[in-house]
Amino acid sequence: MGSLSDSTGIETIDISSYLKSNNCQERKSVADELVNAIHKQGACGLVGHGLGIPALRKVLALSKSFFDLPLEEKKKVDHPNGIVPHRGYSSMGRESTLIYTKEELEKFSGELDANSKKPLDWKEHYDIGSDLNTVHSNRWISEETLPEFRATMNETLLLLEQLSMEMVNALLLGLEVEPVAADYFRGLHTGHDSGFRLLHYPSVPKSTIDRVALTWCPTHTDFTTFTFLIQDENQGLEIEDRTNPGTFIQASTEIEDRIWFTMGDFGELWTNGFLPASKHRVIIPPPRDGSEMTASRYSIPYFLNPRHDGILEPQSTGKPGTLPQGRFKTRSVKEHIEFRMKYQFKGKKNEEVQ
Repeated sequence: MGSLSDSTGIETIDISSYLKSNNCQERKSVADELVNAIHKQGACGLVGHGLGIPALRKVLALSKSFFDLPLEEKKKVDHPNGIVPHRGYSSMGRESTLIYTKEELEKFSGELDANSKKPLDWKEHYDIGSDLNTVHSNRWISEETLPEFRATMNETLLLLEQLSMEMVNALLLGLEVEPVAADYFRGLHTGHDSGFRLLHYPSVPKSTIDRVALTWCPTHTDFTTFTFLIQDENQGLEIEDRTNPGTFIQASTEIEDRIWFTMGDFGELWTNGFLPASKHRVIIPPPRDGSEMTASRYSIPYFLNPRHDGILEPQSTGKPGTLPQGRFKTRSVKEHIEFRMKYQFKGKKNEEVQ
């Protein structure tokens, strides 16, 4: 157990003793360490989580194999029109991840460009969730097209679901909230409303970066309880330094089996801001070794989501420095998802989230 150090400036925590130890004091120590790190920065790195390097390499390799398919093959599992089901393939430029003001959202129409002073969002992705979710049904690529793909994704999803519930319990232990509230919060997270996203940030010509306000993914928070992020060796993810707002810290790739943890909107709301939602972005690093093209990047975020029928009421924690009641108001999960999803996908109808 304990924090590890590298060049990031954000703590990386070894959670192996929390997962394996029967010693209550050891588990509480790790839980406190997690809560303190996330309270400070809204994010931390995780090692000792049980997902080995071979498993991480395999799922990233299969993700790359999917994105290497011809576009017509990927389109066979295209994300359908509307926001239900939120599953399948979305091509470059189809999703807008930016945080806008309410006024900007109301005025938003059409494509953004460099003159908008908002960066363009350049990625393709494939959304996958639990096969037990009957509202958001998966759209699987065929076994003939990509052998082992479905089985590997389901295995990885199950491991991340299990890890996410361990993290929920660790955070509740560290936060010291009332038992009734803790039980309610656990009950909101069945795993069936969660899922992950295979992401490909394609190689970009240096001249394009110089000419337009292009990013792989602009600054945003996730509308989740929290997010795990698996990434390949290529840099790009940056997390806002909450001790120096407006500046960003590189989420280093130098520890291969590190999973990054970022707190989401629902976690922030429920803890009344004690665990703040992490603002993060994916920049396009400059080309290496004098190349005219950037390196492409692959990552897999796992989004822990509460049940859509859940109600989130801000809680007091047992920690000093808890924010005063009233900063966040009670809100339904469905209401917040509808607001964010309404503006997430270009060309989508504003259909109700179920």
